[in-house]
Amino acid sequence: MLQLSGQVVSNDSLLGLEGVAVYVSGTTRGTHTRKSGYFSLPVVAGDTVVFAALGHETIYHSVPASTTKSSITLYVKLKEKSSTLPTVDVMPWATEHDLKQAVLRTKLPKDTQDLLAPIPPPVVYKSVTDMPAMDADANFKHGLQQQKQSRDARIRVPDIIKIFSIPIKYY
Repeated sequence: MLQLSGQVVSNDSLLGLEGVAVYVSGTTRGTHTRKSGYFSLPVVAGDTVVFAALGHETIYHSVPASTTKSSITLYVKLKEKSSTLPTVDVMPWATEHDLKQAVLRTKLPKDTQDLLAPIPPPVVYKSVTDMPAMDADANFKHGLQQQKQSRDARIRVPDIIKIFSIPIKYY
């Protein structure tokens, strides 16, 4: 067993690369580089060490099988490599089928006057000091209610698309 250590840098700037995966192929031994690009990993003679990072080419380094040293130090330069990731479409429905069902269930108004929604009243902000103080039980119940609403909001899927418009006045 010997200690493999060193620094992984970017080929163009020679700055240390943080978060590069350094692992022995076919085993569970591995580490990541620190902020300055340094790493240290125990290896066995004959191991193949992999240096991999997103946006950079992967490098394979073989530890010599006939080495008698107790430690090896490497200076690894990773070349940048552009990779195209697939497009991700984000929508508030779990699947495209759910979106189609919501559109099909949408009920459009028959009269255009129904499209003109009344303007809601302005929001009135109250001071926290004007409200009655909560005791421990009320505070606990309020916290549980907030957690439940947050949990329900994460899994709720809109089932109807609401269409409304705001009247525009021309001068």
